[in-house]
Amino acid sequence: MGKQYTTLKDVARRAHTSTATVSYILNGVQDRYVSDELRQRVLTAAQELNYVKSALASGLKGKSRGVIAITVPQFTNIFFSRLVLAVEQVARAQGYVVTMCNTFDDPDREREVLESLIQQRVDGIILIPSERSTQNYELIRRIGVPTVIAERPMLDYGYEIYDYILIDNFDLAYRSTRYLIEKGHRNIAFLTWEARVVSLQERLRGYQAALQEADIPYRPEYVLQGPFSPEAGCRMTRRMLDTLPQATAVVYGYHFYAQGGLPVLREHGVRIPEDLSVFVIGDPDWVSLYSPPLAHMELPAAKVGETAAQVLFERISSATNGKTVPSTVRRMFPGTFVEGSSIKFIRPDDPDGKKEEKL
Repeated sequence: MGKQYTTLKDVARRAHTSTATVSYILNGVQDRYVSDELRQRVLTAAQELNYVKSALASGLKGKSRGVIAITVPQFTNIFFSRLVLAVEQVARAQGYVVTMCNTFDDPDREREVLESLIQQRVDGIILIPSERSTQNYELIRRIGVPTVIAERPMLDYGYEIYDYILIDNFDLAYRSTRYLIEKGHRNIAFLTWEARVVSLQERLRGYQAALQEADIPYRPEYVLQGPFSPEAGCRMTRRMLDTLPQATAVVYGYHFYAQGGLPVLREHGVRIPEDLSVFVIGDPDWVSLYSPPLAHMELPAAKVGETAAQVLFERISSATNGKTVPSTVRRMFPGTFVEGSSIKFIRPDDPDGKKEEKL
């Protein structure tokens, strides 16, 4: 990622012509004659150099605009809001401003955003990928924009190709499930996102690993999957109550699901933790304020954002000053366990949870 944006002067040098001629051809000006051979030579040079027309009117090679960008797949997700705030703090200290772009987890929208950022000649990008970002990432990698991947790695690229900073999704679900098992629970429902984002699938693997370690059979019917929304959490919670009456605990794999599901539990008269123990992966403000306070995992959003920004500025500095590019950075941060009052202990002689004791 040590290259700079290609300028008209670069294309002109490759095509052995003037910058003015290159500008005429690439801008489609028709008021002067240009031979077909020269036109093709310029277009070929531009393609070979990955030239992208700038929305700014001047060549900026070697210059800094003082702007970095971050793509956000879910604007309403508090995790990403906290991540962006951490990025802004680092950027401010470096004298940069941050532009935030919402991709709505849509690969087509993501590509439009990245193309626009390239045209605007941003100094660097923190990319939180959509479900299918390989081709979109290839665009910015080919141009050479300093880029750091945050929160969601892209496994169809080798890890050695890009910097990535993310949370340990496997550990989040593993520790949550293991905690419930340690409290005597064996019938544990798990509500998770039916996503194609590989790193997020690690949460299901963490749940499965905790069960396996405790010699508890994995039962697919105890895993409920759906879209990423509170409404989906509502629907999955209703389905859990209808189909898994023997469940003594539930892990809400994302706080959005708890946001939609907890009112359903209240509506059905389910008492927490007397009738059902509840664990939430995520830490919006309301989790600790809920009655009873919910056991949950705090996500290291600020740490991910801060580290991603620091790594990005190292890359920008290397590209601007011609320094040796540092080796690829790979960081994974664990969550923080917070014990609430939403878990009950099940006695070993009571596998059905009928004689539970509150801890």
